[in-house]
Amino acid sequence: MTTPTDITLANYNGSWVMDRTLSDPTDPVLAMQGLSWFMRTTLAWVTVTLNTKQYASEEAAAAAAAAAGDNPVQHIDVENIVTGGIQGSTERRITDWKKRQHTDNIFGRVEGQTRLLRGVKGADGRVRPVVSLCTKLDEAKIARFLRGEVLADGSGEAEGFLVDDGVGGEYGEGEGLWLQSYVESLDSSWTAEQIWGFEMINGVRYHTRRVVIANKGDFVLARLVYSWVPPEDDSALAEY
Repeated sequence: MTTPTDITLANYNGSWVMDRTLSDPTDPVLAMQGLSWFMRTTLAWVTVTLNTKQYASEEAAAAAAAAAGDNPVQHIDVENIVTGGIQGSTERRITDWKKRQHTDNIFGRVEGQTRLLRGVKGADGRVRPVVSLCTKLDEAKIARFLRGEVLADGSGEAEGFLVDDGVGGEYGEGEGLWLQSYVESLDSSWTAEQIWGFEMINGVRYHTRRVVIANKGDFVLARLVYSWVPPEDDSALAEY
């Protein structure tokens, strides 16, 4: 179902279900992260639901950040609900780009950082997020994908990220608002970089996450697509 237009990265509150028919295959992504064939096969059949909650940092921290000229700090909690008897996990993100450790029930110990980004208009007239890459492999190809210029296979058929008018002005010059995440495994050698936003696919507004997983010089790209779950239809989901 289409995501309401008032749900943005400035109001990231709601529930989504991963749409496997629109998402890129996840097996190459999970293989790059070192998951076993059995676990990858199991995860290919489960339903993945995201319950998200966004709220401002404590007033004192927000005031201090404003006084220092930094962007407002947001907390973004994401509860990952997985069917099939697999235990999900809850991510507690803070958009100050500081590294924090977290133990994921599937991927183990990781260290991640999160920030919100604005976008600028390119030569083609389209607004795309300004991304400073953390993944230092084939940066041009990865950047084009994460910015929404191309699909994971390199084709230019993607319409790209939507730009939400009037959103993100408190984060400085630019247009729109996106989220950048970078995670390093503490138990293995893989890294994961993501840009979160919204895209129009077949006339429907979806939440999307463009992902690059890198490991020992190799990398894989994938766009994950999530369909909105209206509040009145989420009785079957775990209460957040």
